[in-house]
Amino acid sequence: MHLTRAQWLIAGLWLLAFWLLAGMFVAPAIQRDLTTQASVLLKDKPTGYEAVKVEFDGQHAILKGQVRHENQRTAIVTAAEQRVRSGSLLSAHFNPVQQVTDALEIVPYPPGWLLIAATGTRGELMGSAASAFEARDLYSLLEDRWGVQGGRLENKLKAVPELHDEAQDLKQTLAKVPLPDARKGGDSAQLQIVSLGGSWQRLAPDSRDEKLREQSLSMGASAQDWEKSILPKIQSIRQYQADQRLRFEEAGRQSKLPPPHLFLAARDNRLLVRGETATVGIKREFLNALIITFPSWRILDDVRVNPECRAISDFGPITTALLPDPLNTDSKTKGKSLMLGLSGTAWKAVDWLVGAESQPWKTDLPKDLPADLMQDDHRMVTGWLQGETKGIPTLPIRAQPSFLTLTLLPDKVILAGQLAEEALHSQLIEAARQKYSGHAIVISDPLLVRGTCAPSSDIQQTIRSLPPLPQAGSSGSIAFATPGIVWKSTPASVGIDQAGAVAKSGILPADFPAAMAEDNFWDGFDHLRQHWKKLASIAKKESAP
Repeated sequence: MHLTRAQWLIAGLWLLAFWLLAGMFVAPAIQRDLTTQASVLLKDKPTGYEAVKVEFDGQHAILKGQVRHENQRTAIVTAAEQRVRSGSLLSAHFNPVQQVTDALEIVPYPPGWLLIAATGTRGELMGSAASAFEARDLYSLLEDRWGVQGGRLENKLKAVPELHDEAQDLKQTLAKVPLPDARKGGDSAQLQIVSLGGSWQRLAPDSRDEKLREQSLSMGASAQDWEKSILPKIQSIRQYQADQRLRFEEAGRQSKLPPPHLFLAARDNRLLVRGETATVGIKREFLNALIITFPSWRILDDVRVNPECRAISDFGPITTALLPDPLNTDSKTKGKSLMLGLSGTAWKAVDWLVGAESQPWKTDLPKDLPADLMQDDHRMVTGWLQGETKGIPTLPIRAQPSFLTLTLLPDKVILAGQLAEEALHSQLIEAARQKYSGHAIVISDPLLVRGTCAPSSDIQQTIRSLPPLPQAGSSGSIAFATPGIVWKSTPASVGIDQAGAVAKSGILPADFPAAMAEDNFWDGFDHLRQHWKKLASIAKKESAP
């Protein structure tokens, strides 16, 4: 059949109309179908960011978005090129995508961070790495460098791949690694933080927390890292530095005090110990050593506790060489001996026949121990050896101060100190039991009655001002009072049990011997340490993921 020119024209117009209708209705539907199918296919592909967006221009796919790694990008592009299918039954086995434009951007996660927290040659390596391999390699490198300098690092570095990607270049980080500081004291403490690939920065412990937090977050640490890891470590370093300052100040104060001294006189199977030490603890330690070494000898204790002498106890060894020479046959000296114990030196035999006012030991004294401090002790022990008295020689004894201490825990109270009057002793214990009854156990064994104490005035004001118990979960508190005076208390933060800390707390009168008060807190500090351990254990469990 032959078509006329007009018929051909009409047929062409119908065909054009068909294609126009297909372009207006069918093509957009296919494009929408391809977009839907591609989006479903790619939505679960890992990127580290939002799912990749797919746009179609006809059968031309355009991929937009961000990925962490090149292998993620390759997997997404390959899927778009080869696995997209139309929803039509007729084309379900054919790939309708003719072209893919890759507009994906590779944006790695930030690198990890490190923190070195050290006191002297011992430190901790904390922080987050991108993988277990990176964490292992970093610790190995830093530990080797610290080991060469005589230091040691404890590894607390974590792998957190969901937050970090590996740093591309560590040259700058490893160029100037903070090394251990072998100096003594608080100056040896250091806190150094770095974002992997960058330079180390010092965290100054005396800076405000807000500034340190901002500095830490800028290095890549998270807010949770700051709260659970970095801030507690900063507080620990601060406490270490404060303790070291106190020790330094106490060492300076101690260096200005005269050293202790002890005379050990032997006669008639009795050992008389005369002299002075700085604390009850040093005295107890020495007397216990005598009792253990010489069980068949009766020990006569006439040792004074004087907080105004140096708190050291390095006397010579206690052996049978301190006893009278069994081969001595001289009727005047047989069965008798006198030894002088000085800090840091061996025991020295003293001639006790030269007279009470002589000073045969003077040339042996260190420069900071005045001979006058020992004269009364020498006079009494020589008199005892020469038979002027049968028992312990007596001396005018200075009245010791009466005072009271409290160690308060949420469920326990330790009452200690010394008083001259038995009635006041009982009255104070009863008042404490009534005050804390039903809430805490009152331990009053360390509160002693001593006739050598200065008499006390009315203690009603002291009883009425007994401090309250600390709240549950707190670190506790300590308090001090002299009879008749209102209690002064302070929180018992970790470190209050260190030398010099009570003196710095502000609860002691200016003229009160700090060493005597600290020694009296001995039992209370033991309870505090156990309490602090429980709090730390609870905090650790609560912070565990």
